[in-house]
Amino acid sequence: MKKAVIFLLHLLFILPSFAQESTNQQNPTNITRQGFGTHGGFDAGLGFVNPNFRTDGSAYYFEDWDTEGVIYTKSNGSFKIKNVNINLYNNTLDALYDENSVYTFDSDNLLKIEINDKVFRIFNIDEELKIFELIFNDSFSVYKYYSVLYSEASPNPMLVRKKNKYIKNEKYYLYTDGDLTKMKLSKKAFSKLLQSDTVNQQAILNYINSNRLSLKDEADLMKALNFIAK
Repeated sequence: MKKAVIFLLHLLFILPSFAQESTNQQNPTNITRQGFGTHGGFDAGLGFVNPNFRTDGSAYYFEDWDTEGVIYTKSNGSFKIKNVNINLYNNTLDALYDENSVYTFDSDNLLKIEINDKVFRIFNIDEELKIFELIFNDSFSVYKYYSVLYSEASPNPMLVRKKNKYIKNEKYYLYTDGDLTKMKLSKKAFSKLLQSDTVNQQAILNYINSNRLSLKDEADLMKALNFIAK
């Protein structure tokens, strides 16, 4: 079975797809997931609703597709793969297999994704599959989720939207005992959530204040997490 799947993937990366991409305002990338995955036309502009407007930003995690990864699946083990990227808008793993074609993996069959030393996991949130990036892993884990909005340009001068734009917002989640809990980045809420038998809330607050840390700065957030995990 594993050899058959590898052969299938090999074919998918060699044979070009002639599927034409249609526009869809609700889903600019217009990619669906069926079975193990599906393939379709790829546009560097991700199928913008109005091609006459310039678009800022990208729905993808990595800026380019010069990537190498390992995917871990529920049914067929793990596979090494190149030219893959995380579609943050659709919450899918996409693989580019020629200049005009993309293969989208079925997220329901994925357990874990490793790309260029980054680790991603799929969680079911409100009955929707979401891809989270693992940013901290010790006695507890912290994941980052990218909420991506697509703002469509408008010719209406009153709306002041001259460009299409992908807007990324980051949210952080604490993962313990199989549960995800959204982390509020205020000092009080953060210290209360992360307190434990080994470090109390006041000690966390003292560390943050004495080191003048801003929890909204990820480098400072990592310092606080490392202190708590000691």
